[in-house]
Amino acid sequence: MQGAADVPDVPIRDWPVATRPRERLLAGRSLSDAELVAVLVGSGTRARSALALAQDALVALGGPAGLGRADGAALRRAGLGPAAAARLIAAVELGRRLIAAGADGALCDSPAAAAAALGPHLAQRERETLAVALLTRKRKLMAVIPVYVGTVSGTQVRVGELFTEAIRRNAAAILLAHNHPSGDPTPSADDLRTTADAVAAGRLLGCPVIDHLVFGAGRWWSLRERSGIDFEE
Repeated sequence: MQGAADVPDVPIRDWPVATRPRERLLAGRSLSDAELVAVLVGSGTRARSALALAQDALVALGGPAGLGRADGAALRRAGLGPAAAARLIAAVELGRRLIAAGADGALCDSPAAAAAALGPHLAQRERETLAVALLTRKRKLMAVIPVYVGTVSGTQVRVGELFTEAIRRNAAAILLAHNHPSGDPTPSADDLRTTADAVAAGRLLGCPVIDHLVFGAGRWWSLRERSGIDFEE
């Protein structure tokens, strides 16, 4: 990643038009991470250009991955104003939603296929989030419903709430998924207990739980494959 010292502080409006990030983006040119952030930052200050501010922020946050996890306070600490911070948060969230929307209708008939479809819904989240994937009889994804958003120390799950939308929308089955912000996808004792309770409830309700995936730092863990819990076929 280009160092902050290498980024000129000349205002972007004074650059030749063909070299400005916004104009290059509209022309279909490839931009660096800092240039993309600069487009969202919009304008710089008297002391720093938008590109220099963008590069400083990326360094402070640890690169694009850190930017994807940053909240408003973190972006302000990285030197961005409230308007620029809001635009960046909106852009990251919109990108996350577009990726997730592309998974709708995806086949989730194996842990690997389900992980590919559900991973974008939980990517780059700093807080633990438990989501319920609603599935058709052919194990196609109908929707992904975030049910709990907790702290990094965990969430208190009421098993009945995992089935509310599944029953309302007549889903044939559900699949649970949550993230570990620590980056370690190994299930906790609470994860195992919640999963076993949900599987038992699904049998009673006629809406089987087919798996529970735990995500962390680009890895995932299928409780169906590795926990010994007796999931529905």
